[in-house]
Amino acid sequence: MNNPQPFYKRRFFQGALLALVILCGFGIRIFDLTDPPLDFHPTRQLRSAILARSFYYEWNPSADPVLRDKAVNMGNSLEVYEPPILEALVAGVYLMAGQEIWWVSRILNAIFWCIGGLTLFWIARRYAGFFASLAGLAFYLYLPFSILASRSFQPDPWMVMWLLLSIASLMRWMDTHRWIDAVTAGLLAGMAVLVKMITVFPLVLIWAGVILFRKDGRLWLRKPQLYAAVGLAAVPSVIFYIINLGQRSSSFFSFWTVALSHLVLESNFYADWLVMLHNQFALTNILLSLLGIALAKREFKVVLTGGWIGYFIYGLFFPYQMVTHEYYHLMVIPLIGLSLTPVADALFSRLEVQHWFWQTVAVGVLICASGYCLYVSRSVMVAQNYAGEPLAWKKIGEAIPADGKLIALTSEYGNRLMYYGWRGIAGYWPDSGDLRLFNLAGSAPTDFESYFKDKTSGMDYFLITMFSEFDAQPDLKNELTSKYPVLSEGDGYLLFDLRHPK
Repeated sequence: MNNPQPFYKRRFFQGALLALVILCGFGIRIFDLTDPPLDFHPTRQLRSAILARSFYYEWNPSADPVLRDKAVNMGNSLEVYEPPILEALVAGVYLMAGQEIWWVSRILNAIFWCIGGLTLFWIARRYAGFFASLAGLAFYLYLPFSILASRSFQPDPWMVMWLLLSIASLMRWMDTHRWIDAVTAGLLAGMAVLVKMITVFPLVLIWAGVILFRKDGRLWLRKPQLYAAVGLAAVPSVIFYIINLGQRSSSFFSFWTVALSHLVLESNFYADWLVMLHNQFALTNILLSLLGIALAKREFKVVLTGGWIGYFIYGLFFPYQMVTHEYYHLMVIPLIGLSLTPVADALFSRLEVQHWFWQTVAVGVLICASGYCLYVSRSVMVAQNYAGEPLAWKKIGEAIPADGKLIALTSEYGNRLMYYGWRGIAGYWPDSGDLRLFNLAGSAPTDFESYFKDKTSGMDYFLITMFSEFDAQPDLKNELTSKYPVLSEGDGYLLFDLRHPK
């Protein structure tokens, strides 16, 4: 008589456990759902909120005409970095709900992140056992940085979903060789690159590696399917980023890559990059990921190697952001999650032959680790309370006259004032961080008086809400306080009248 299969190997138990892991990952992301989107890179989140609101008012036939004009003008004032597909999707939900409910973006991005997690599990399951794949998924879902970043209102979290879907579809295509799968792989890769151009770095290397390292790799170079898929992947982004944006894309590349390229020659850049990785992921996990690549099966090894090399090349193209912007490292989360599965698979293989006591201890350790990550993330959300911010900025917006142009030294490049105060700014005075960036790029202002005159030309009011920055720039403080009267001041702001010098 055959021994009954252990309960933990039964399909029902494994399916229920997978569902539980996904549901916990989704649930923690919608905790503290309605707290304002200021918890993680508010500049980026408020930008998306402003865009979504502008679409909502533009598409809503019953919207107040005055508010419609304001919302649309504010949306149009923002620089275009990538197609605002996510923001348009959120605005569509606003229309269905009949009101602006920004926090639906958190729900949507939580859903997208979990879809990405299921895709990651599917990819890992091709090469590793159930529990090893589940461990990689748990890292992807429960890492505190993952939880806080993936619920933010910006396109980066759903970029990760498209990246994982495109990798999975590539593998599916390699299995079946069918035209429908080639088209699907091309479309999904095209969507990933369109949503965020930076996915081109890992995707190009993963595609090249998976195809060329096959035993019949040379034959694939002659298949029409390959060129059709590559065309579908490339055309949308070529149309949007090169043909549509054109000069904007060129200027973006010139400033962020060319002007700052000297940073990649400095050892401090790599040290700071490692510090960033350690702070978000812990270097132990990075090292274990490299070990996982060595242990991975052939095709999986190619995928992981291509992904990590692509990430490294991407970092060389955007050196400043790699050491200052945490969300630029979001693609590392699935890379680590996948890379850890070969290590976990080796560990679980050893555990299978251990006494049940040690198996229980190992399960307890993993449960405690997951619970601790969830607890840390919840604690951070509870500790951060921004409920008073919208009203405060609404009052500042109401205090600013509507009859003139405004330049401001304010947080988030004026996005907080635009979104909550319904007041756009015509000019932004750089803070200390911006001035350091300009200095690194070789474009820092050299003469304060001429710079001030140029920035305030045609402006009527100068708003200060960042008082620590105001104190840190004595030339600006002396210029405004000695030459221009204060039009109004209140809790958190100071408004100078540039129209009537003293």
